[in-house]
Amino acid sequence: MNIRTKVLLTVLCAGALGSLAAMSVFGAFSATTTNAGNTISAGTVTIGDNDAGAAMYALSNAKPGDSVEKCIKVTYTGSLDADVHIYTTSSIGALGQYVDLTITPGTQATSTFPSCTGFTPDATGAIYTGTLANFATTKNTYANGLVDYPGTVAAKWATNDAVVYKVTATLQSGAPEAAQGQTTGAHTFTWEARNQ
Repeated sequence: MNIRTKVLLTVLCAGALGSLAAMSVFGAFSATTTNAGNTISAGTVTIGDNDAGAAMYALSNAKPGDSVEKCIKVTYTGSLDADVHIYTTSSIGALGQYVDLTITPGTQATSTFPSCTGFTPDATGAIYTGTLANFATTKNTYANGLVDYPGTVAAKWATNDAVVYKVTATLQSGAPEAAQGQTTGAHTFTWEARNQ
């Protein structure tokens, strides 16, 4: 390739590049707008109690008519409004059919698990009265659990709502001879919150 051709190609390339640069500088209008700071944060559903991992009651060597009465404070600290249901998934032993169970919501000025000193029941009274065995049969999932709200008119649990529950379990005074030596077995009460 001779020098003349090289010079001509160089001039043509420089011209083409110059034209493209000129088009980009002079050939377009531009404008932008922005919407910054978008975010999504999930709410929370959190429920707890004051039992510190201890059982409410453990009655051994019971005779007909013996009873225990214990209280537990349940507190909701989630950010979303919630429904709370009470149930058990435990299997109850043969003695459960002779144990009367009462669950009563209320308040307590100072709640020290499992003491019921100073407990004041809600005006509506107990939310469950029946046998322990029946409770385990009929209240064994969230779907069929006892529904309870703070106070007597609330329709939701909101952040920092709390209810004290008095749980009373009594070996029936008319328990038959067949109840001797039987047990309910260990059982668990569950309070489950789900957002509305």
